[in-house]
Amino acid sequence: MDPNKLEAARQRARIISDKIRARTDETVRNKILAFAGPLSWERPERFGIEMEAWRHVKETDAMPRLVFAHPDVLCIYPDTSLHYRGIAILSLKRVQQIVGSVDRWEKEPDTVRVTEEKALRVARLYNAIISSIIRGSTDWTLENGYRNILATIGITQDGALRNIIGQEAEQSIKDRISEWLESRSGIACQANEARTTWYLGAGNDLRMVYASEPDIRFEKEVSDGSWKEIATIEVKGGTDPAGALERLGAVKKSFDRTSARTRNFLVAGVVTDEMRNQLNNMHIEKVFLLAEVLHLENEWAQFVNEIFHHTLRLLEMPYRGA
Repeated sequence: MDPNKLEAARQRARIISDKIRARTDETVRNKILAFAGPLSWERPERFGIEMEAWRHVKETDAMPRLVFAHPDVLCIYPDTSLHYRGIAILSLKRVQQIVGSVDRWEKEPDTVRVTEEKALRVARLYNAIISSIIRGSTDWTLENGYRNILATIGITQDGALRNIIGQEAEQSIKDRISEWLESRSGIACQANEARTTWYLGAGNDLRMVYASEPDIRFEKEVSDGSWKEIATIEVKGGTDPAGALERLGAVKKSFDRTSARTRNFLVAGVVTDEMRNQLNNMHIEKVFLLAEVLHLENEWAQFVNEIFHHTLRLLEMPYRGA
């Protein structure tokens, strides 16, 4: 079994599961139910609702506001867009292409002012698609709509996984290094309160800093009290080969900022043939695969030995693994 594909599947499943468990759909549904103002549904077609779908919903005794988007609700509670967009199974990108972005409506509702004109455009789009879904099903119920919302949350989250997986990969490597250091009786280490800077060794003249670009850097204190960078680790967890060269460009940008004497290491989610060709011409000491480092003990041992034994000289003897 390909460890990179397995790791990507693990991350995807965990992230989408966490998002669905957050029950954002229930939060926005409760806002719709709590809306205090009167909602006029006179001439439903002016909101993009087809009369056949309207009659079907009325026959099921479902509350119209839980099925069809009303601009008044969207103006007061922009994040309820998720509810109606979900029933319509529309992606954020598709909505943006047709009527404009609603991304901030759903992510930062308290910072957005929604105009009546924009709310009406969005409501008409949602209602047109929802009407089509209802009209195409003889036994449509509100429960079907709720299922659509959960599916849409999963699809939306899947589309955002590239950045999230990158952030998760970076944090996973940082967490494992921290845990490993704290378990080594032979390496003195002390972290600051935020656990972003670690002082290593008996003299506290070596430190590890968690930041970005690069994600991890190791610095040595010099005679004037300043810190000189001696090694870095960059983590790129994306496993989609199509975006490999784009991620490599970000790696090159990060490592180009380091001095010629700095030893640079890369932990990558995937390495394609073209990527490997370009890596050979870059200022990189060694490349590790993320899934192997995280899940194969022998690869983890090679990784920490490269950093803490060969490069930093903090281990007198190589680490042999758990």
